[in-house]
Amino acid sequence: MLSVSHLTSFLKKWWLPLLFCVVLPTAVVGSVIQRHSQFSPIDEQAHFDYVERLYSHGLPAVGDPLMESTLREIACRGTALPGIVTPPCDSPTFTAKDFPGEGYQYEAQQPPLYYAVTAPVAKVMEKVAGLGPVGSARMMGVFLLIAGLLLSWHVAQLMKIPRLTSLAGIAVMGLSPTVVYYSAIVNNDSAGILCGALVCLVAALAHTKQRSHAKHAVAVGIVCALTKSVFILPAVIIGMAMVAVSLHQAGGISVLTSKNKLKNWWQSPSTKTYAHTGAAFFVSSLICTLAWTMVMRTLASIPLSQLPTFQVLRGTKANLGNVLEEATHLLSPLTGLYHPFQYWNKDVFTFLNTVSLVAIVAGCAAGVFVATRQWWAVLGPLVLLGLFAGGIAMGVGFWSIYHFAPTTEPRYALSMVPVLVLILCAGIQRATAQKVFALGAFAFSAMSVWMIIQTPLV
Repeated sequence: MLSVSHLTSFLKKWWLPLLFCVVLPTAVVGSVIQRHSQFSPIDEQAHFDYVERLYSHGLPAVGDPLMESTLREIACRGTALPGIVTPPCDSPTFTAKDFPGEGYQYEAQQPPLYYAVTAPVAKVMEKVAGLGPVGSARMMGVFLLIAGLLLSWHVAQLMKIPRLTSLAGIAVMGLSPTVVYYSAIVNNDSAGILCGALVCLVAALAHTKQRSHAKHAVAVGIVCALTKSVFILPAVIIGMAMVAVSLHQAGGISVLTSKNKLKNWWQSPSTKTYAHTGAAFFVSSLICTLAWTMVMRTLASIPLSQLPTFQVLRGTKANLGNVLEEATHLLSPLTGLYHPFQYWNKDVFTFLNTVSLVAIVAGCAAGVFVATRQWWAVLGPLVLLGLFAGGIAMGVGFWSIYHFAPTTEPRYALSMVPVLVLILCAGIQRATAQKVFALGAFAFSAMSVWMIIQTPLV
């Protein structure tokens, strides 16, 4: 039986984590959902169509037209992008060719996991809360964000990161502009925080328990790959970092020079802890991503490079400078680009964007200057290098697949947010520095919330 003392103890321990992981994110994201009546221009209508059709019409294929019910929703609800022209809401019928991009279901390229989970949840929410089909589907983003934040908090405790800095990091993570906006629309980007937190959890368990978690790593790698292809970033980067650390501990590249050395290394307890888990991460996520790409291309009735939807992006040719510049955008996943908040008060947005970029780069790079090889000091520089390399790989991939200059958006690194924030929080060792960081983080979060709430939405 639950006693008053047990309840008091629970609230004393959990009221702050619940405030920053559940209450505040729900209130801020819910405010955006309530005020954002039109479809987001970040492809929300196509993601919504995917959710609506998956269980009734089956897996969509690239080249399929949007369903007529989706077309009607677009015409009547509108899209928050000036210049969009659609048929009148009271039209008796709707034809896909009359809509922008000829009404193709271009997000059929996305793997199905997010949509398979969102569809039944949205139906329940529609019945229970009466939010309508779009509002109900958007609520899934709130649930995913809460799960990702709670999991990140758990990882911080596993890694013995101080409570104050952990809470400050969670506040920044859950209340930053990019995270809030993409948690408030129908979009598989809303699962980014949870995917990253799952990778962190398995890596943290392997490190703290000092045993292999390869089976869990395989499962998480598959989940990331089937949620969104770019969300394999944390699985690939952390996986390769774990293998690299294991190799370094065993003597470096010389281990690979003979079969006996390689066999002994692969069977050692340290290798089973780090290399087996790390290899499971990146092998499972890469194989699953490649498999989905083959399935998607087989089902497609039109190549992605020919979709009219992307024609507007094909005016600029790719070059090395463009690819390198775009790759740096992945270093700003907390604030990033392409959300309405950046246009309302550009000075505030520029300040927040600069602060987050400097904090992330400095926090991760600090490991280079630390003599003691703690986990955050080893992982930080490797993550920065991996993130930039991943941005370059994305840019080259966009050019080869879609035939347009790379537009590597910060939201593609949303799954890296838990990794980056946990490294930053763990690296702040001195008590005074922790207090200063917490003060700055809470001020950052408050300024972000103020900007989000003040931004007029349509």
